[in-house]
Amino acid sequence: MTHWTVKDGPIVVEIPAATADVGIFGTIMDAWQRPMDDVGAVGRDKGLGAKYLLVPEGYDGPLLPGAFVYTQRTHNGFAVLRPIIAGASPENLAKAVDYVKQVKIYPLGQEPQTQYVDLYGKLLEMTPVLDETIYREIHEFVQEEPVEEMNLTMMGLLSRIGIRKGEPFEPTEEQQAIYARAAPEALEYMIDQYHRRLMPFFFEGKKWSALVPPGSAETEWSYEFPSYFDYNAKGALYYAIITSVKNYGSATFYLDLAETPDGEWLDGGKNYKLVMPPNVPVNDFWAITTYDLVTASYLRDIEPSSIDSNMQDVEKNEDGSVDIYFGPEAPEGKESNWLPTDPNRRFFLLARFYGPKPEIVNGSFELNDIERID
Repeated sequence: MTHWTVKDGPIVVEIPAATADVGIFGTIMDAWQRPMDDVGAVGRDKGLGAKYLLVPEGYDGPLLPGAFVYTQRTHNGFAVLRPIIAGASPENLAKAVDYVKQVKIYPLGQEPQTQYVDLYGKLLEMTPVLDETIYREIHEFVQEEPVEEMNLTMMGLLSRIGIRKGEPFEPTEEQQAIYARAAPEALEYMIDQYHRRLMPFFFEGKKWSALVPPGSAETEWSYEFPSYFDYNAKGALYYAIITSVKNYGSATFYLDLAETPDGEWLDGGKNYKLVMPPNVPVNDFWAITTYDLVTASYLRDIEPSSIDSNMQDVEKNEDGSVDIYFGPEAPEGKESNWLPTDPNRRFFLLARFYGPKPEIVNGSFELNDIERID
C-alpha cells in the first residue's frame, strides 16, 4: 500500500515488469477510491511494467515521455497492490519482497527516493472507528481536499453540524453528544445496507451476495450517474471494502456471506460448516476468509483468517471438496480445516477467487450456504 499527494505537482508511480515467479495486481486511485487504472498483467501495462504519471486538475506543465498520464481529481491518492505468488513459502515471500522494492513513487523531475516500510508483525490500526471522533476526521478530510461540484449538497449538510471548509472544528457539548449517538447508528445502517439491502443475491435461494452494488462497473466505481450521485450505495460499499479495481472480474472476483440460511447474522460464539465444492474454476487460487462484521477487517488477534486452495495441510474429501469449520474452538480432528472466530463478535465471509474463469463470474458455478453445526 502506498499514498501520495499531487497538491504540489505530478507524481510518478513506477510498476516493474512481472517476473517468472511474481506478478502484481492492483489499482491506482484517488482519495474517493475512484480508480484511475489497474496495473500489472490485467492492467494497463499488461505485466510489462510501466510508469504512470498522475497530474493535478488543470495541470499544463511537462509530462514524462513513455508514461501513461492520468488527471487525479483529488489531492491525495493511493494504491493497494497485491503480489501474486505460487504460495506463501519463505522463498516465494522473499521474491515478493524483492519485487515490491522495485516499485517507485516520486515527484516528477526528482530522483526516486521511495521509502519501504515493512509492517510484518506490527500492529497497524487502519480501521476507522465510528464513534464521535469520526467527525473530527471528516473535518480534516474536508480541509485537505478540493470541493467538487458533487460534494456541494453534502457540504451543506456538514455545515449544519459544524464542519465547514476553512473554519476550525469547535463542536459544542450538544453537538458532541449528537455525534456520539449518530456514529454507531450510521455504522449499523451501513452494515444492514451492504449485507442485506444493496447487494443482489448471487445464487437463487442462497445467502451469498455480490461484493458490490449495481452500478459499480457501469460507473467505474464512482457511482456518478448522468442525473445523480448514488452516495448511499457508495457509502455502504466503502464500509465493507478499502479498494476498487477498474476492471472488476478480470483478476479477482469476491462473494459475500454474512447470514445463515434463515437470516441470522453469523455469530462468532456459534459453530458453522461450509463445504467448498470441488473443481473451483480459477486460474490461480480460491480462498475463504473471515472478517469482523463491524470493522470489515480481519478478526483482531485471531489467526488464521483464511483457508485457500494453495494450503497443503488442508484436508480434502474424496470428491475434492473441502469442509471448512468456523467457531470459537476447532472440532476435534479438524484443526487444519478450521477458522477461529471471536465468541463476542459477529463476522462475515468473503469467497475470493483469483484468476476467475467465466463460470465464477456468471454464477454457473455455485457455492453452498453455510450451516450451523451446534
